[in-house]
Amino acid sequence: MTSSPEIRNKHFVEKMYQIKEVDGVAYADVIHSFNKLVGKWPDLQEKHYTSGYWWLVYLDMDVVAFAGLVPMEPFTGYGYCKRCYVHPDHHGHGLQFRLLSAREEKAKQLGWTHLISECSGDNLWSSANFMKAGFRRFDPEQAWGEEDSLYYIKEI
Repeated sequence: MTSSPEIRNKHFVEKMYQIKEVDGVAYADVIHSFNKLVGKWPDLQEKHYTSGYWWLVYLDMDVVAFAGLVPMEPFTGYGYCKRCYVHPDHHGHGLQFRLLSAREEKAKQLGWTHLISECSGDNLWSSANFMKAGFRRFDPEQAWGEEDSLYYIKEI
């Protein structure tokens, strides 16, 4: 006996995530609360909210991920992918990669020429997403991350 296509496909329905660019100042409380989920991340500075660009990922009415993009000071035309966090219950849906794409599109709109970021050396998923998105590893002259940080750059 075969089941109807509707019943067979019920188990494969993809969750409908919505990525929305939001105002950093208006959504500072939400951004701050997500930033606090990773204990080793320092607090964001006021300039990150006011001169940065922020995205929230929604599933229905719940925020399940966030990411930011800020100017890479003091370099003109460079953006820094500032934070990205996807709640563990929502891993495996390509959200981090989609947030990288959203930030790259924004950087292009702003006329920026490069994106830079870093992640912990043991963060294999983030490293894989950077490589998949076309970033390459590099060693900065002056490291700014943790001792085991890996650094990535992409010309856009």
